[in-house]
Amino acid sequence: MKEPCPECENKAYLSSLDMTPELVAEMASAEPVADYAGDQLVAERLEICKACPRLIGGMTCRDCGCFVQFRVRHKTAACINGKW
Repeated sequence: MKEPCPECENKAYLSSLDMTPELVAEMASAEPVADYAGDQLVAERLEICKACPRLIGGMTCRDCGCFVQFRVRHKTAACINGKW
């Protein structure tokens, strides 16, 4: 039997939760962050992620599985692909 595509599985799972990029962004903005990167750096990182072909559904990194809206907010975080 052919293994399911991780991207398709992820999309189906997120759809079942009614997750949208807007909802994830709203959840991320409500999360307290001790090492907040600052509004400008967060915006720059999000633009890089949005342009990345490895982004799934506008919210999940195909390579590390994170919700990018959460990851970009941490000053100490880094892109697994070295893009930021």
